[in-house]
Amino acid sequence: MLGPLPALHKYLLVIAALVVCVGLGLWVGAVPEIPLNLRVGLAAGAAAGIAVAFVLVHDFHQRQGRTARARRRPH
Repeated sequence: MLGPLPALHKYLLVIAALVVCVGLGLWVGAVPEIPLNLRVGLAAGAAAGIAVAFVLVHDFHQRQGRTARARRRPH
């Protein structure tokens, strides 16, 4: 979705997505109105974080590499 990124930015984006989704899963597991176990909330948050991180960093466009052509100047 975000296209080609440097490796450091990809890692930071994956870590941020995991932290946010695991935090949301922890919050949903801790809310007493929703009958969910804390472990289930954490597992669901981790699974959602992995899915979100994949969607954010994956390049869905099928890009084909082009060959570079250069003209040589005669000496």
